[in-house]
Amino acid sequence: MSDAFDFSVPPFDRLMPEQRQRLAAALDLGVYARDGVILSRDEPADCLFVVRQGLVHERRGGEVVAVHGVHDSFDLQALFSDGQARSFVAAEDTLCDLVPRPILLELAHENPAFGAVIQQAFADRLSALANERSNRETAALTMARIRQAYLHPPVFVEAGASLRDAAAAMKRNQASSVLVRDGDPGKGGRVGILTGTDLRDLVVLEGRPVDSPVGPLARYELLTLDRDDLLFNALILMTKHSVRRLVITEQGAVVGLLEQTDLLAVLSNHSQVVALKVDRAATPEDLGRASQDIVGLIRTLHGTGVKVSFIADLVTELNRKIFRRLFELLAPPDLLANSCLIVMGSEGRGEQLLKTDQDNGLILRDGYECPTLSQVTGAFTRHLVDFGYPPCPGRIMVSNPDWTRPLALYKDSLFHWIHRPDEAAQMNLAIFYDAAAVAGDAALLAEAKGYLLGRLQDNQMFFTAFARPALAFDTPSGLFGGLFERRRSEAVDIKKAGIFPIVHGVRALALEKHMAETNTTERIWVLADQGVLDRGMAGELADAFTFLSTLRLKAGLDGSVSGTQTDNLVRTESLGKLDRDQFKDCLALVKKFKELLAYHFHLNH
Repeated sequence: MSDAFDFSVPPFDRLMPEQRQRLAAALDLGVYARDGVILSRDEPADCLFVVRQGLVHERRGGEVVAVHGVHDSFDLQALFSDGQARSFVAAEDTLCDLVPRPILLELAHENPAFGAVIQQAFADRLSALANERSNRETAALTMARIRQAYLHPPVFVEAGASLRDAAAAMKRNQASSVLVRDGDPGKGGRVGILTGTDLRDLVVLEGRPVDSPVGPLARYELLTLDRDDLLFNALILMTKHSVRRLVITEQGAVVGLLEQTDLLAVLSNHSQVVALKVDRAATPEDLGRASQDIVGLIRTLHGTGVKVSFIADLVTELNRKIFRRLFELLAPPDLLANSCLIVMGSEGRGEQLLKTDQDNGLILRDGYECPTLSQVTGAFTRHLVDFGYPPCPGRIMVSNPDWTRPLALYKDSLFHWIHRPDEAAQMNLAIFYDAAAVAGDAALLAEAKGYLLGRLQDNQMFFTAFARPALAFDTPSGLFGGLFERRRSEAVDIKKAGIFPIVHGVRALALEKHMAETNTTERIWVLADQGVLDRGMAGELADAFTFLSTLRLKAGLDGSVSGTQTDNLVRTESLGKLDRDQFKDCLALVKKFKELLAYHFHLNH
């Protein structure tokens, strides 16, 4: 193995002879056929891959974001951080030397020259990923970098310092927080944070002595971003976790804190303001006003060219914040502790942009009873209607007792939907499969979904029936070609003709593989990683879904001032030539995907 491994390639050229021998002895060899998955998305990496022969594509969200050839290595990001969801696929027959994580860390520690290159390569990798993402975006909101915002200098105190010392350090440095060092971070130590609010609560509300050490009182699960990351990412992270500051790093070292007000000054949009209004809402009426602001946010982001996937991420977080806060305002504490509020359908998949019909439910802990349950659920539905979320025609809402039940009854329903499927049962199963937890105890939903996936069997008749609705609506093709000029003014229901066949077809394939993912694009790429979908087809499907969703958003914004998705119709005469050609290609692809589904699930028999 030592003869085969090329130690002349940086950074391995910096190793001493004895270190090279140890590395060579620890190496393994990976052999990958063309289109084989080397490292799937979210899979933890326990080694560094060094390409000896062949070519590797790095993919994120279905796009090839990097290509690794001979002597290139990956994936430092997976080795040393949580990173983002990426996968590595052999673009041709490939051989990789595998460097185990322990020997890599050992050599980096004992050989500073080697370790410095490894650390720099990791920092460069993070920066390159951030640059790559910004290059795909043209809107100013997504181009701004964290380094463009003012960063508050970090103020450190040791874990043994007292609360009084921390307060003095904040006052002396005019800071609203301190970072707490608990040991040497380079030797397994950790860094936490203590804010002014924490100090107030600890001393005033809890009565902690001011000479108490800060080490045991600090919070060590820091939310961090690289200095070259996007401010848009910081915005989403603050929104998701309801925090007002993030710790910013550069080459792994803390360089400052990004405060909410400074982020807003750069972005100059009101998305975080919406989140603040939600967090501070004292009444449902306060929430209603915050909900209306989301429509303006969507219009602004869409109007500046921000990709629909980014808008969906942000709107999903804001919508779920509103649902969570409304439930917290209405539900007594014991109901919150003994239930799980879920959203389903497009909201559960994280794909809702404008306000569509409510699809929500409540899972109760077995044995728990709430005397005011019907009043709480009825008020929840009524307030969402007031906020602009129309009631579900099929009454899939918490105000319907069929969707507010104990876990055991949900399991009974799942059993019925699987083993005695009629049309309604299949629809309910599809909707529930997309469910996401919003408030309360998420473990209740996890147990119900675990039961669902555990009850599925290799039953061809079941999956044939489940997949059949994907073919229920016609996908027109006569709008184009020779008949196009004559039928140019005809409108197409973009949801029925294009979006639903993709969503449900992908959902059926995902359910067949017992997949836990709920988002359609994520499902597409996991299906590709598992070999269910050809990678070319997966890429085309993901692109088509994005394009059709963008057209649907535009149609909804054009047809509604309230932000409610009332119009799924696309009028071909309103499209420019490029959009019209792409629309035509997307519909053709949907027809091809339907043919694949028909063959896979035996739908023509």
